[in-house]
Amino acid sequence: MTAADQLIAYATRPDPFRTAPDDLAELQMAAIRERFTERRQQIRTLDKRAKETGVTEIRTLADVVPLLFAHTNYKSYPEAFIDTGQWKHMNAWLRTLCTYPTDDIDVDGVRDVDEWLDRAKAAGHYLFASSGTSGKSSFLDQSQKDREAAIPACLNAFDLSTPNYRPNQDRSVFTMMPPHGTHKMTEVSTAHFSRWAAPGELHRLSEEPILAMDSMRPAQLRRMLAAGKVGPGEIAAYEEQMVAEQRRRAEAMEIWLDKLVSRRHGPLYVGMMWGVAWQVVEKLRTRGIKDGDFHPEMIMSVGGGTKGAVLPDDYRDQIMRFFGLTEDRLPNSYAMVEMSGFCALIQPHGVYAIPPWIVPLVLDKTGETLLNPADGKGLIEGRMAFFDILADARWGGIISGDKVQVEFDSGLDGVKTPIVRSVARYQDLAEGEDKLTCAGSIDSYVRGAIAA
Repeated sequence: MTAADQLIAYATRPDPFRTAPDDLAELQMAAIRERFTERRQQIRTLDKRAKETGVTEIRTLADVVPLLFAHTNYKSYPEAFIDTGQWKHMNAWLRTLCTYPTDDIDVDGVRDVDEWLDRAKAAGHYLFASSGTSGKSSFLDQSQKDREAAIPACLNAFDLSTPNYRPNQDRSVFTMMPPHGTHKMTEVSTAHFSRWAAPGELHRLSEEPILAMDSMRPAQLRRMLAAGKVGPGEIAAYEEQMVAEQRRRAEAMEIWLDKLVSRRHGPLYVGMMWGVAWQVVEKLRTRGIKDGDFHPEMIMSVGGGTKGAVLPDDYRDQIMRFFGLTEDRLPNSYAMVEMSGFCALIQPHGVYAIPPWIVPLVLDKTGETLLNPADGKGLIEGRMAFFDILADARWGGIISGDKVQVEFDSGLDGVKTPIVRSVARYQDLAEGEDKLTCAGSIDSYVRGAIAA
């Protein structure tokens, strides 16, 4: 059994954070070496990066830093490929960043990016897309092997964040997430909430799948309008369609809220984003619902940030007070789409334990220097990067846009893995975000490979 396989096996254990092996650091190092040897033969971009940076072997964690991919690299495809339906080129782009061949993805007759994603899935590439708030989605590949480990890993992390409550199919569950779609959380949330919902009591805001094109279409139309490829009439038709869609979603929200109000005195589990949660509070207050007028054991998972919504400074406190929530009924986690599984919230300490298959690499802001403590102990602040040993369909080294404090060897509450004590996005801080040199370098490799 390889070192990587030993660590991946922890993904299906109920508490991998406290049962991690005593020789975790040594096992992780061995697993990274295995992955590097294997992946550089499979991923051309990684091999080119290794050659140009002179990394021929992984001796220490510092050797991994030049090989990290930026989260933005997974949206490095030319937008023209999607605008003009060049799906074979999208296959070629995907191949530069994933482990397995992509020429078996049938693109005959593909009309849009969501059909391309469906064809990829049929060929064993379970791509998921970022929300694409910038107008351009990231696409990250998953294999069936990835899914078999990552989904239970997410569920176990969720369960650890509510230690006093267990899924028993005895609650009314309300979620914003549809059963299907391109977002990473669709499969996870369906598996998660199905374990909590009583028969007939899983209430979704919508059954319509999340589509990648929904978030990408506005930016695409702006590009095509500027290039003279669409006219004002098509733009007007799209805007009219969006107005109708917004009206339909508003009606669906009112129906969803009706059901929530009718069941509020029974055991509930509600899942939504912070920004939406604030909208729900405002809507229910207009209906005369008072603070705390909910079942005393209501659970609510909230996350995802505010997504640019303008909220009062104390929005979190107000939301918790309105629903009568306590911290032990507010499950949470720290993760990103590029990470397999979640960093579990450890109650009542308010910190996040990192899974044993995720190796944290705390870097300086430029993303060029490793700050991890030499003795494997202590609290370090810097840019979050990591190596995901579980990742099968892609390279596991990722550098993020997060500023974190990571404590190594804390031993807090029996946790044997490093813990994340604080998280913030550089772009949300006064110091701002800087461009990462690795992002541009890897993007240039991708462009060169596609051209070749």
